[in-house]
This record gives sequence, structure tokens and C-alpha cells, in this order.
Amino acid sequence: MKKKKVKKNASLDSSHPAGDQNDGVESKKQDGKVVEKTVNRTGKKISEDKLVMKDKKTKEKEKREEIKKRNEEILRRAQDDVVKSGKKKNDDDLSSKKQDKKKTKEEKYELSVGMEDLFKAGCHLGHGKSKTHPKARENIYGVRNNVEVFDLAKTVKSLEIACTYIHNLIQRGDKLIMVGTKRQAREVVRRVAMEVSVPYVTDRWLGGTITNWDQIKKNIEKLGFLKESADTEKFSDKTKKERSVIRKEVARLERIVGGLIGLNDLPKAIFVVDVGAEKTAVKEAKIKGIKVIGICDSNVNPDEADMAIPANDDNVKSISIIVEEIGKAIKK
Repeated sequence: MKKKKVKKNASLDSSHPAGDQNDGVESKKQDGKVVEKTVNRTGKKISEDKLVMKDKKTKEKEKREEIKKRNEEILRRAQDDVVKSGKKKNDDDLSSKKQDKKKTKEEKYELSVGMEDLFKAGCHLGHGKSKTHPKARENIYGVRNNVEVFDLAKTVKSLEIACTYIHNLIQRGDKLIMVGTKRQAREVVRRVAMEVSVPYVTDRWLGGTITNWDQIKKNIEKLGFLKESADTEKFSDKTKKERSVIRKEVARLERIVGGLIGLNDLPKAIFVVDVGAEKTAVKEAKIKGIKVIGICDSNVNPDEADMAIPANDDNVKSISIIVEEIGKAIKK
């Protein structure tokens, strides 16, 4: 009988794996395709190589860390130097500020008038009882013949505080405007303001004098130019009609802003004879954050002024004694 030859399939024979023919190669079937994959069978050598690479990486990392530490030390030293120098500068600035504060220490103004002088001038007389403002009652001493009487001790104290503030304000080189548009106050305010060279308003407070300062400043400069030109006879070549127009313009500007000539910037404070009558001036000053110092009668809210002087603001003698004392505080 003839023996049949049987072909052995290498892939089915477990005793002859495919890896024996190609060392380090495995074959797998994925989706009907044979995929070959290399297998590392020399693990010892590879691990040694990895250790060598690891050593190199650790050395590089240590070098980087050393460099980083050195850089941090350099930065820290530089910051310490800056801080030390900054402390020295701050100390110097603080010492200079202390010296400046000592130099610019506020001086207390001593009044040249007392309670008796104010009483003789009629500063103690207020309005009728029915016209008294509720917030003005704290300054009232009593009622005589249905007329409120001011506590002159409080009046003297308030006047001293106001004069001290104005005196130090002028000493610092800041500006003050004196406002008195009432008939009883015009003459004394104009006279005292001109004596001490302070800007003043006595005819009418022009709306926007503070809030629209840029336009008012232009009018002041225009008035100054026209006056200077008239003095130097620059308008001599003008016709008679043109000179008449210029004179009328000068008179108009003199009436409106004549007392403000020389005022180049907004003032730091205004002194008002009657806070109730000068509502527009007080309101504009508050909008711009300018201090208001004023005489407040019994029919006026004293909170409207930053520094209220409770006294009679209708009597000429009462107004005169207070305004003249303010003038002395400026002049001293």
C-alpha cells in the first residue's frame, strides 16, 4: 500500500513557532491582515541603556536647578538692595515732610476785638422769633422783645476760627474772594478788599463765576487788556464812535468782573457777608469744593457755610467790625 504524504503546516504546529525563524518578531492577524510586531528580548541591555539615559537626565536636571537657585539668589540680593535704598529714600522723604510740616504749622490768630466790641456794634441782634431757622437755634442765647439774641461767646469763637483759617490760607499763597453784594456791605467790602489786595465782588455775583471759570477768566483778561491799552493811548487812532464803544465795554466789564482783576485761578475759599443772600455763590463754591466762610443771621441755615459766623448781617456796624477783622487777619 502507498503511504499518503501529509504536508505539515508550520502555522498550526505548536512545536515550531514562527518566532524561531525570525527572532524577535511576532505576527498577529487583525482584520484579515498579518501585522508584525518586534519584541525586545534583550531586556538587560535596554535597561542598562535606560539607566545611562536616566543618569544623564538627572545630571542635566541638577544643573538646571543649580542655575535656577543661583539666579534666585542674585534676584533676591538685587531686591534687598532696592528695598534698602527705598527705605533710605522713604526715611529721607519722611524727615523732609516733618520739617515742612514744622515750617508750615498753622498759626493761631488772636482777635483784636472782644465780646464787648461785638455787643456795641449790634452783632448780637438777630431776626424776629418767627423767622428763626431751626438749625440756627444752637447759636441763640435767648429772646428779648420777640427778637432773637445771639450767644456772643460762640460768635467770638467762630470768628477766631475763621480768621485763623484765612490768615494761614493767605500765608500759603492761596487766594480768597470777598463777596458782599448787599447795600449795607458793598462799601466796607470794597474798601477792605482793596486795602489788602484781595479779589472781591460787590455789584452782582455773575452766575458761573466759579463753575464757568474759563469764560470769566477771558473777560478778566479782556478788561485788563482794554484798560492797559487805554492808559497807553493805543486807541488814539480809533474813531470817536469806536472809542465810545470801547469805553462802554470797559464800564460793563468793570461792573461785572472789575474786582476780580489779578485772579488767575479759582480761589481756595470765599468770604460771604450774608450766606442767605449769596445763594448762587455758595452753591457754586460747594460744587467746586471751595470753602465757604460767611456771616449767618438767625434766619439762615448755618450748615450752608463751612465756617459760619453767627451774627447780625443787616447792620452796617456789625458787618464792618467783622469784615475789618477779616481784613486784619489777611494783612497780618
